[in-house]
Amino acid sequence: MLIVAHPDDEVLWFGSVAARVDHIVVCFLNDPGKPELGRAREKALEAHPWRDRISCLGLDETGAFGLAGWPRPEVTEFGLHLVAPRKIAAEYQKRYQQLYAALTPYIRNAANIFTHNPWGEYGHEEHILVHRAATAVAEANGKPIWYDNYASNWSEDLMRRYLDRAEHQVFQGNVAVEQMDNVANTYRAKGAWTWFDNYVWFSEEFFVLGPMSIGDQPGSGWLFPVNMLQLPERNAPEVPGRNSIIRRALRKIIGK
Repeated sequence: MLIVAHPDDEVLWFGSVAARVDHIVVCFLNDPGKPELGRAREKALEAHPWRDRISCLGLDETGAFGLAGWPRPEVTEFGLHLVAPRKIAAEYQKRYQQLYAALTPYIRNAANIFTHNPWGEYGHEEHILVHRAATAVAEANGKPIWYDNYASNWSEDLMRRYLDRAEHQVFQGNVAVEQMDNVANTYRAKGAWTWFDNYVWFSEEFFVLGPMSIGDQPGSGWLFPVNMLQLPERNAPEVPGRNSIIRRALRKIIGK
């Protein structure tokens, strides 16, 4: 089973396993600040090539993106501490409880679970929220859980805190690039693609067997091969939703 935060995360960070898993669970659907995105995502999921094995929990996004005090966020039981208005912080913590409850029946019936890594790939608070909830449920039910290997300069500092002395089990997968791009085109056609348009997929991915914990020996430890994204620096914590901030920032790289 693959558990992802948002529609399109399945092809961005899990391109070597997304077409092979038995079931995909998508957690968030609506962005309260952008109702048109939620409608576009609904249409994309209805047209998705794998729609028969996708379940969407339909949760509202929390508005937490960019509000965790990067590059050195504080890790909490349910995700990250937010440098944010109290309402957003409360929604973020509330969503952890909702995710835990909603994911439990799915994970209980899964042989293996794949989900986001502890630093949220490029550094997305809701990816980490899903990671923490899925990991907690998997541990409670004795299920193996695997994390992807994507990171960015935004999340690198947090990733390095997970260096430890235990050599975790790892496997490598080859990304089905053409198939992932075809799925991405479904999102693009429906106006629901939230990454930049000419993204080039990595040819391979690595997955590490969790759980992972923050190491107690800074500067030493073991980690697995990483697919690294170089993104523009973030500035102020007051940012809009993921869709616009990512597009605006990455246009600086791709010249659009």
